[in-house]
Parts: sequence; structure tokens; C-alpha cells
Amino acid sequence: MVTEEQLIYYESGDPNGAPLVLIHGGGGGIWGWEEMLKSLPGFHCYLPELPEHGGSQKNGPFTVKATAKAILGMIRERIPGGRAHCFGHSVGGQVLVEMLAEEPECVSTAIISGAQVLPVPGYRLGIYSEPMMALLYWLGIAPWKHNDAWIRWFMHSLAGIPENFFKRYKKNFQGLTRDTWAHVMNENYRYRAPQGLEQAHVPVLLIAGAHETIDIQPTNRYLMGRFPESRSILLDPQLNWPAPQEHNWPLSAPQLCAQTIQMWVEQRSFPGDAFIEMK
Repeated sequence: MVTEEQLIYYESGDPNGAPLVLIHGGGGGIWGWEEMLKSLPGFHCYLPELPEHGGSQKNGPFTVKATAKAILGMIRERIPGGRAHCFGHSVGGQVLVEMLAEEPECVSTAIISGAQVLPVPGYRLGIYSEPMMALLYWLGIAPWKHNDAWIRWFMHSLAGIPENFFKRYKKNFQGLTRDTWAHVMNENYRYRAPQGLEQAHVPVLLIAGAHETIDIQPTNRYLMGRFPESRSILLDPQLNWPAPQEHNWPLSAPQLCAQTIQMWVEQRSFPGDAFIEMK
């Protein structure tokens, strides 16, 4: 573990391998990468822990912009050459979008999966405001922190995370506070793509689930028009994954995610039985 001001990060893999930064999603933690790291032996992985998450609960408040700056600082100062391949999942994908606007020269290739940068239905009505997220916390999290059956149902049905993560997910679930949950979720829903993405001449891969038609797919179409060297793909609907599993596919299909990273870094074709081009 390394602590740099507001950023805690971990390192894993081959010290002589290609540098790869993995940025986890909101409400998650670096524990989500554990299975995938086994399939990335050729990389030197850097695993930042987002502020207000896991061991960084007190390193807040979390904002997309500040976290992007902190990770860019880590890349410049700690990675030889000051460049890295980057994968951002969900809120971590928003952080990667911000990084590409701020300092694209620090990113060798980018994969952005499940990031939202456009208003979703109901946003302007305040459905995703901090007070509403706080109410959701009191209804769906606080009363159930010591109920394994509820935590397991929440993990499987609402988050699409497989059983092997239960112990780590339970610890994460029990560590959530009202303020952290409400703030991080509100930051997620209010984030909008910044100016300057047209200057990011970096290979960018955009990934969405087949069910994510009202949020992530429109975002990826928008970002395709901003990033000059981008490509957008969907998880194949014939996989028959429910929407939560699609969104959290790096956890439910870690080997596939590792293979996708490897193929994008090497600019090779993707598995035809897992992805389709987004139209």
C-alpha cells in the first residue's frame, strides 16, 4: 500500500510489465480486481482506491475531478515514462474520462466501461439528489447491515456480483455510511463530460451492456463523437446476462475482462462470442 496525500494505491503483478491502472467503481473497492489480476501476469498493475471507499473512507470528499488529478499525479511521479494503460469501471470510468481531458499524454490506451456522463431520466426531478440517495441508504442499507441474506440478495440481484466476493462485499456494505453513500452516488449522477476530449489522441474503447440503453449506451455514442480515436462495443445480448451483471462484468467475468484489456493494449480483435459493435 502506498499513500500519497489523498490517494491510496496498491501495486500488483510484474514490476517489469507494462503499467496498467485499474480504477474501480463507486461503492466498490480494489477487492473487485482480485480475480482479474490472476489473468494479467504480464502487467504491472496500479490499483488506486477512490476517496470515501474502503481504506480511504476518511480521504474525502470524493470528486471525479480531484481523483483524476490525483491518479494523474501518481502516473507522472511513480510510473517510468509517465504513461500507463488505463481501465476505468463505472465511476472509475468517469475518472478516466476526466483524466483524458486533463492530461491525455499520461494515458497510453484507455478502456471506459459503464461510465455515465449524460443526464438520466428523472435526474432533473431530483430523483438522484443527495437527500434521495440518503433516503435510499436508510431504507435499503442501514437496517440490513447485519443480515447476510439481505446483503447476499443485494449483491446478486442489484449489483450482479458473484458469490465468491461475498466476504469482501459484506465488509464493504457494512462500512458504508449515509453521508458517503449519498455523496458518492450524487457525484456519479451529476458528473458531465468536460471540455477538451477532442485533444485526447489516445485509443479509447467504450463498453456498455446490451441492457444499458437509457444511460451508458447514449453516453458512449456521445463520447464516440468526442474522442477522435475511439471504438464502442456492447456485451453480446446472447450472453443472457441481466443488467446488473452486465454493468459489473469485470467482477462477474474477470478472465474476459483481462482478455479484453490485453487485446486492446495489443490492438487485436475481441472475442466474437462476447461483444458486438454498437450501432
